[in-house]
Amino acid sequence: MTVTKNLGGGSLIGVPIYYGNGENFGTLCGMDLRPHHFTEDHIDLFKAMANLLGNVLDLESANNKIQTLSVPFVPISDEVAILPIIGDVDEERTDRIMEITLSESVNHNLEYLILDLSGLISIDSNSTVNLLKIGNSLSLLGVKSILTGIRPELALRAIRENSDFENLTVKANLKQALSSIGYSIVKS
Repeated sequence: MTVTKNLGGGSLIGVPIYYGNGENFGTLCGMDLRPHHFTEDHIDLFKAMANLLGNVLDLESANNKIQTLSVPFVPISDEVAILPIIGDVDEERTDRIMEITLSESVNHNLEYLILDLSGLISIDSNSTVNLLKIGNSLSLLGVKSILTGIRPELALRAIRENSDFENLTVKANLKQALSSIGYSIVKS
């Protein structure tokens, strides 16, 4: 190859790295300034490493999709969106919720964001405080936040942690939250 000739001889081995769908990511290469004869074992090793890298890339892609689904931002009008928090919440997920909430609120130019916690299964103490701080962060962006679906154990934990509710409106459920900002459900 030209690259090895320019280095004054040597050896090069290259094996393509593919995503699971067959799309090429790139090439795994090994190069040495000295000439080397590659055996079938060397080639098999490079193929195995390329397959492993392809699998890691697929796992990373799947993880990114899961992370996006773990924060389902749902616009319901030009100025209102709902963020249902479902499942378990840890510090990493709280950070992701904060990041997506702030960026999507700005992108959609929201006036209100309703955070619905009725699907929340469990949350650690640090995440409780950080989740409630989202209201403060949103208020700095001019977005009014409404919290719904707070379960008794989360309410007790928030009080024990001396959480600040100053920038949060709290309603029992989604229907009350929507009603408080002038929305109503009309049967057709």
